[in-house]
Amino acid sequence: MTLKRRAFLQQASLALGALGVGGTAWLTTYSRYQEALAKPARRRLALLIGINAYPDRALDPDVAQDIALKGCVTDVELQRQLLVHRFGFQSADVVTVINEEATRANILTAIDEHLVQQAQADDVVLLHFSGYGSQVRVVGAEASNALQAAWVTVDSRLPSEANPVLGDLLEAEIIAQLKPLATANLTTVIDAGSQDAGYLRWGNSRVRSRPTVPTGMVSSPTEISSLPLDAPWPGLVLRAADVGRLVLESHWDGFSAGVFTYALTQSLWETEPDSTAKVLIQRAGSRLQRWVGADQQPGLSDRLPPYTGPTTYSLTPQLPPAAGVLLSRSDERPLTAWLGGVPPQVLRYLQPGSRLMAEADGAAVLLRLESRTGLKAVVRPLESEVSPPAIAHQPLFEQVRRLPQTIDLIVALDSQLKRVERVDATSALSSIPLVTSVTAGEKAADCLFGRLPTGPAPTLTAALPNAGEALPKLDSDARGASQGGEHPAESSYGLFAPNRTLLPGTMLAKEEAVKTTVNRLTPYLQTLLALKLVRLTENHAASQVGAAALLEAVQPKPMPLLVQLTERSSAVTWPLTIRQAQRSATDDPIMLPRDGRIGYRLANTSTEILHLLWISFDSRGECNALVTLPDAIAADGAEVPPAAMPLSPGQLISIPADGAGWAMPGVATWVEAYVILSTQPLDQCLAVLGDDPPSLATGFRPVPQPLRLAQALLQDLSTSSDEEKKPDPDYYALHHDRWATLSFRYAIA
Repeated sequence: MTLKRRAFLQQASLALGALGVGGTAWLTTYSRYQEALAKPARRRLALLIGINAYPDRALDPDVAQDIALKGCVTDVELQRQLLVHRFGFQSADVVTVINEEATRANILTAIDEHLVQQAQADDVVLLHFSGYGSQVRVVGAEASNALQAAWVTVDSRLPSEANPVLGDLLEAEIIAQLKPLATANLTTVIDAGSQDAGYLRWGNSRVRSRPTVPTGMVSSPTEISSLPLDAPWPGLVLRAADVGRLVLESHWDGFSAGVFTYALTQSLWETEPDSTAKVLIQRAGSRLQRWVGADQQPGLSDRLPPYTGPTTYSLTPQLPPAAGVLLSRSDERPLTAWLGGVPPQVLRYLQPGSRLMAEADGAAVLLRLESRTGLKAVVRPLESEVSPPAIAHQPLFEQVRRLPQTIDLIVALDSQLKRVERVDATSALSSIPLVTSVTAGEKAADCLFGRLPTGPAPTLTAALPNAGEALPKLDSDARGASQGGEHPAESSYGLFAPNRTLLPGTMLAKEEAVKTTVNRLTPYLQTLLALKLVRLTENHAASQVGAAALLEAVQPKPMPLLVQLTERSSAVTWPLTIRQAQRSATDDPIMLPRDGRIGYRLANTSTEILHLLWISFDSRGECNALVTLPDAIAADGAEVPPAAMPLSPGQLISIPADGAGWAMPGVATWVEAYVILSTQPLDQCLAVLGDDPPSLATGFRPVPQPLRLAQALLQDLSTSSDEEKKPDPDYYALHHDRWATLSFRYAIA
């Protein structure tokens, strides 16, 4: 049951300051939702299709082993919770077709009966499919050599001599079925691949593409032949990747999901009402880059590109950006919550004792996280028992992020390694503190240890974009991907992203023993763990500290690149520089020339002094940092230069201070940088950085021990809860009203 319009308007106008943030800022935010809700209601219809349980006949038995997918039904639930609780869909209008229900006939019938026959002009329609995709050749069709994209349904089967009819559902058939739809407000989300990969597992992830290209006839050739092969989809189409490219699903903590659907719904939980589909797909793409590397790139298509209309689902969200929603009804105990908006790297380690907040009858209600299973959690009010009807279906916001002090880097061992290689790798990795090894596919992992994949399938050569620079002696065929086969004659072991994108600089063009490789890679592994810990502090959507940061190009052409700001802070107006940059910053992934120069502008819009730590990591495994220095701390007791001082309330600064910008770092191919602003001095970080720490006055410098710095950062940001007399030595407690971490990632051409 969705939140009723009148109840929402009444509750949203009550004592917004009780939300734990500045009420004035929230008045502006909520007014946009009120305006949207005041418009005439449009019906919202959704059809969500997900198939995990495929029978053997749907895939080639020669290459298909363990063919069941794991995350497609989760994708359906991710979308359903989002649509009902953030976009105002009625539960009865969201139809799900999963597993054995998802036959070819049932899907076409559901499209016709639930979407085409019911939708009226100006209604909003969403169609989602998660499962195996395929490319097929249609015998007798016009341009029969051309491949056509198709969905593999639960009753699909490969054509045979006895029965040459294709069993898949061609996208052309779906387009034909949607043609009579009365509304133009259609969004289709396709989280299925169509790459002839030749196998089903890729690194620590699973491939959502049938590993063969069948050739056969269609059951109704007349209707299909009337459509051109390039017939456009009606409305807006969001694909996990372009046709013919890699599409993956991954295992998270306690559940599996399509990386695209998870990234998309995460972005929609935090998006503002005026976000366009282009902005949204860029945010989802940024998440994919971080989670699985550069191999999977989401695609956006519209009849009139570029798409600049309203947010992706042609709707304004009915609830503000949130970490999730409270699901409980009045007859339920205990209270249950959906945490689909919590970043997955945080959700993985979010501990009991973390605090969330909901709003009930105009007052803030603090909730304690009791336990979590997958994306659902059990919570309870901290103070007096609150009646569930008052807070049911209300948005949840993070207040205190409780994390364990012991967090390991999880290294998956590639399944292509021989048994003796896996044994040696397990032994070598076990000697490194805070590093744990697992078998690929067993659980969520941060990176993959293995060799380059080899074999006859050249279609995945593009999945290793950096292999060429790391291995100049290997030709493109040697860098192809397949299961099995011999290793290249001259290559060592190396580290990959979980989806098998090679991490530059981790592999040598010569044979090397496993133990030797692990010893060589130990500093890189420690830097990866440091990056993992810093990522756990990212909170632009949850922070209540007023702060903004602008990444801008200085050379060759001055221009704003990306703006990050805290969305729950009390800032009513942002500096003119930030506002102008928001309007003109690019929505596309950032790619900078190697001879370019960049800088940052930082704004403190809070009422407190903010202490800064800027820290960056790059593809070479190197870390750099700078800090502001509290006025009580100077290396030799001298007066601290103003350029090195913390940010005063209302202050806007540039780094580097001289405005000349910083050059691109060496031969790095990407950089991930973080701006951390804290209301408390960063004493532990200063201790790690030494007697002469890099400051705004001296410029950034390399960090020889990035893991120690990341651990010190978590210690500096951690404070005891109000009811605790002293901090818990086993956990970090990060209060979102005391720090903000803003992130930036860019590639270097």
